[in-house]
Amino acid sequence: MNDREQDAEAIEQRAAEWVARLDGSPLSEAEKGELRRWLGQDPEHRAAFEEASATWRELAALRLDPGPLRAVVPPRRRVSAARKAARAGALVGLLVLAAGVARFQFGDPWLMLAADYRTAPGELRTVPLPDGSTVELGASSAIALDFSAGERRVRLLAGEAFFAVAPQAGAETRPFVAEAAGGSTTALGTQFVVEESGDAADVLAIEHQVEVAPGTAEAGKAVVLSPGQEVRYRRDGGIGRVRTRDIATATAWRRGLLVFNGARLGHVVETLNRYRRGRIVILDDELAQRRVSGVFPTRDLDDAIETITAELGIGSRSIYPLITVLY
Repeated sequence: MNDREQDAEAIEQRAAEWVARLDGSPLSEAEKGELRRWLGQDPEHRAAFEEASATWRELAALRLDPGPLRAVVPPRRRVSAARKAARAGALVGLLVLAAGVARFQFGDPWLMLAADYRTAPGELRTVPLPDGSTVELGASSAIALDFSAGERRVRLLAGEAFFAVAPQAGAETRPFVAEAAGGSTTALGTQFVVEESGDAADVLAIEHQVEVAPGTAEAGKAVVLSPGQEVRYRRDGGIGRVRTRDIATATAWRRGLLVFNGARLGHVVETLNRYRRGRIVILDDELAQRRVSGVFPTRDLDDAIETITAELGIGSRSIYPLITVLY
């Protein structure tokens, strides 16, 4: 990147910071004076500030998820690596404006209201339930309890959970049901994992068996999983084929490790975003389909980003600790 491109990027990011600052608490007199001086130093400063202000208004849809930004990114053209880096730098500034520090740092406020138990990014937590069962919540995960006289139901609102279910025995006759992405998993044994990803969920049987049914499952569409078997179902009622998965690898997050074996970059980023404050964003869908393998300690995921970008030969830009853009 040449000096001119670096200067333009710095101006865009500074303008983004000022607009974000103006959307927060009122500026002090000293800050107002500093902003006036910065705007008066160069006509490009004012132009960048006005453009950033307009972008803030236009990108209100990004407050929940940076994903819609792809709709406003121009079609890809063959451009130089320096130009790609400059574009990514500008995108970083826009994302700061659109999403806000609070959303990236503390998660979706809806979960704070709907969940009975939740975890912060990078936090693991074991929750004892009233029936003697336990739920181990992965990072950025949330559950809501709905126990009744007829069943023990736990709704997985976000993230991943390891269920160790107290069996139906003695006075406990109620079935145990875990709900996620519109479908349900009924414990026929004692241990299983459910991972929710918005419009779909993955279920892995750990011990004994579980019965998995999409929310709109027709008669006979539910499947029974034995230990080491996994299946994905979608919110629209579709259900995939049963596959075998290594249990130790799939539950490595409980030991502070994330293990990926030829996983889509999109899935890897979705997982990393649960374990770190801030957010990683992929610039385009084609890049999201690239495959990644590796074992990463959850205590230091910055190294994971460096390893992934080196392995795939891609670039990254970030404003620490808020946003990292992969391009």
